[in-house]
Amino acid sequence: MFYKTLAIKKIKFILFIILCGLSTSSHSEVTKLMLFNTDGIEQSMSDYIGRNKWVLVNVWSPSCSFCVQELPKVSLFKSNNPDVSIIAVTLDFPSFEYGRIEIIKAFLMKYPQNYPIFLADINQVSDLIGMRLVGIPLIALFNPEGKPVARWPGEIEINEIEKFITDYKENNDPLSSEFD
Repeated sequence: MFYKTLAIKKIKFILFIILCGLSTSSHSEVTKLMLFNTDGIEQSMSDYIGRNKWVLVNVWSPSCSFCVQELPKVSLFKSNNPDVSIIAVTLDFPSFEYGRIEIIKAFLMKYPQNYPIFLADINQVSDLIGMRLVGIPLIALFNPEGKPVARWPGEIEINEIEKFITDYKENNDPLSSEFD
């Protein structure tokens, strides 16, 4: 029983580190990353990340049913949290190659989204989110300094993201420790 409990604790700890802690990409690597938007224009992620605002990155594909189901939640999050920037990165599922622009544009004509959308392959997305991408949908959250601080694979409820931001602000406020 002791070893089973220890094994479960190790697994939880490893997942916590992977999803919230350790990053394979530094802030400077992320902000140097260039991706093409749906208009075919290459843009630096530094135009969005590390600009003193929280940034939610939604990694998805129009051929992923769970990703499509999550899009209204992302839009609702955007409307409830106007101070958080949102960008989306799409790739072709299940191959994880570059997204096919004609499929993405056809999807967006039918279901428009009100935030920037970029195309990337699995390596570019992995560089962006600071860990190897293993599945979609995935939400990555960057703090105002541009560091990836949380990643949620699979569908997520927006209140989880809002709670994370609130707790992060409270736990990382340099003034809060002075008054404890």
